[in-house]
Amino acid sequence: MTKLVFVEVLKVKNGVFINIQTQLERIYRTTLHFFSKPLTVNLTNNMIPVDLQNELVKCRIVYAKEIISIDFEVYKMRNIQSLALVENNTIEYSYKYKNRDEINELLSQHTDCDDILIVKNSLVTDTSYSNVVFKDFDGKLYTPESTLLAGTKRQKLLDKGIIYKKAISINDIKSYVGVYLINAMMDIKDNVFVNIDSIK
Repeated sequence: MTKLVFVEVLKVKNGVFINIQTQLERIYRTTLHFFSKPLTVNLTNNMIPVDLQNELVKCRIVYAKEIISIDFEVYKMRNIQSLALVENNTIEYSYKYKNRDEINELLSQHTDCDDILIVKNSLVTDTSYSNVVFKDFDGKLYTPESTLLAGTKRQKLLDKGIIYKKAISINDIKSYVGVYLINAMMDIKDNVFVNIDSIK
């Protein structure tokens, strides 16, 4: 059996961890589920390298029953202007596994676009690295109910009533103006946005 290893990503801005509680709670829930013993992670701002204090930084925690590694690197927002629709009815990524072979295999088949938009059983889920939020012609924002990974940023926006859950099928896509990509490092206000005509 493959060893279960997981990843958590946390945002660091100007030497301070941003909104980390939801990520730490996911580590706790994941380890409680798989190992029956929850892992509590204590992070302090003085862990952030001095040379990264004035940068937008991604903190990547790799863990299993215990912490394997904690790394920091400058984060560069990806330029995503096109998405390729790809259907896979068996893909499973309800936990943030370190092993992303299945997703990477799908991604490798669509090098003509900047990223993929995964469809499962005719329902839209996520891109290879983010949740998605569709904007309709009235400006309302909807995230697919059928997400592969219920991300922390997605949940925060749902809790605030900024976005709403909705079943979005592959046939519904043309009913929207475009789609925002969101994750722990990217908010709607960062405007990583793909027009519907650029979803192929």
